[in-house]
Amino acid sequence: MEVVATISSIQQVSPTVKVFSFDLGGVDLPFLPGQWVDLFIDTGASVEVGGYSITSTALQRGSIELAVKRLDHGAAAAYLHDRARLGDVVQIQGPSGGFHHEPEWQGPLVLVAGGIGITPLISILRYVDQSQLGNPLALIYSASSPSELLFQDEILSIAARNSAIRCAFTVSRPRETSWDGRVGRIDVDMLRENTPGQHCLYYLCGPPSFQDDMAALVADMGIDDSMVRAERWW
Repeated sequence: MEVVATISSIQQVSPTVKVFSFDLGGVDLPFLPGQWVDLFIDTGASVEVGGYSITSTALQRGSIELAVKRLDHGAAAAYLHDRARLGDVVQIQGPSGGFHHEPEWQGPLVLVAGGIGITPLISILRYVDQSQLGNPLALIYSASSPSELLFQDEILSIAARNSAIRCAFTVSRPRETSWDGRVGRIDVDMLRENTPGQHCLYYLCGPPSFQDDMAALVADMGIDDSMVRAERWW
């Protein structure tokens, strides 16, 4: 599906990430939480393409939200961070991707995010919460620093009012002196402490090294491959 969309809001949510909302001009773009879209941006000199996970809930109509990280490579992300303005028009194509919420699964969910890998998982978490599905859900989220824990306040608020949802955060390089939370990478103990039950469906998303580490951890826990979903972009 192709949709012409207009940038309706821009928020700097961390030192390296901006969140963009796109008005779809009255068009609905049905998607499953966790899926992504391609963004086609006419810079005037070329058309740049970037693929980004949808962070908004699938219950939202008429608009979508994307979180875009500034990268050392990637002309689309550079344009969005440096030149995009409210009212700019882009073309959206999608949705795509087999990494998404599975409506038929009624059991516990474990969402394991590393850095910008939170983007498809926040869509799943928002959907499970807003739909009042009742699935026990744990979000286990690692970032390089506290300021890069995207959506942290919202996640904490959801977990505080929804007893079926829990969250745990850790940072590998806590530069901010105000951080008094967990330090280090996600390990087996952190996974076991926060897993909401015995028979869970695991979603893993993050950079390649993170994906490899998390896949090894869940395998060490005896989790069968059939109960693991993984999204690898890089």
